[in-house]
Amino acid sequence: MSQSPELSFSKRLLKHILLWTVFGYCYQSAISLLQKMAIDAYPDNALMMTFLYGIGFNLLSGHLITKYDHFWPVWGAFYIGIIGLVAVPLLLIGVVGLLPMSLLVGILLSLPVCTFAIGLIKEKLNKN
Repeated sequence: MSQSPELSFSKRLLKHILLWTVFGYCYQSAISLLQKMAIDAYPDNALMMTFLYGIGFNLLSGHLITKYDHFWPVWGAFYIGIIGLVAVPLLLIGVVGLLPMSLLVGILLSLPVCTFAIGLIKEKLNKN
């Protein structure tokens, strides 16, 4: 009985979910550090600077997601954001650990958007 070198859909999905979960935890750690750095650097305008730093970090994260996930990068980015920004803080600290709502929504929505944009840029560059 020969086995196909391709993973079945369910095995591929499980593999991606496990990898995305680990990356989500690392993403939470980075966003937490990013927030502390923005508060230290700009105490008067910490929320806006945290968001701007978050956009920059999400561009980098989007690059890494599209580099290593060729099947579902945007869905992976959304899952990573939910795990990293909602599930991990709720499990570790509770509701107090969540970002302020406007910052949470902004960073959470910008990760899939940045991932999609980076994917389009990479696709255009590969065609040229």
